[in-house]
Amino acid sequence: MQKIAHVREVKGLSLPQEVVAVVKELATILDTEYGEERIADEEGGYILILQSPQEFSVLTKVYLDINKLIPEYVDRITVENDEDWANALIICSNDFAISLILPISIAPKYLIEEMKVGEKQ
Repeated sequence: MQKIAHVREVKGLSLPQEVVAVVKELATILDTEYGEERIADEEGGYILILQSPQEFSVLTKVYLDINKLIPEYVDRITVENDEDWANALIICSNDFAISLILPISIAPKYLIEEMKVGEKQ
């Protein structure tokens, strides 16, 4: 699992370019709205990149259970010539959110269903 809180941490990610672009956009929003020098665990939030189902257990360290999350939205990140990914926004409080970025192949079924609902609108 990779934790990204600031744009400066995006450099060097070895992920599909489409995924890196989304992560950079999200980190830019966090830096712009909450400040580049903020403490990410306390202000605004951060991005978690999961690449295997084994990493789901690590989510408990940030008090998240992958099977009980209620996402605000789930977007598909379309990746050319590779597997698509998902971006799920989890709002934890009024001023703190976590964006989960993960390959669709490991995403729980309910997250995929949330994504499909969003795509129909």
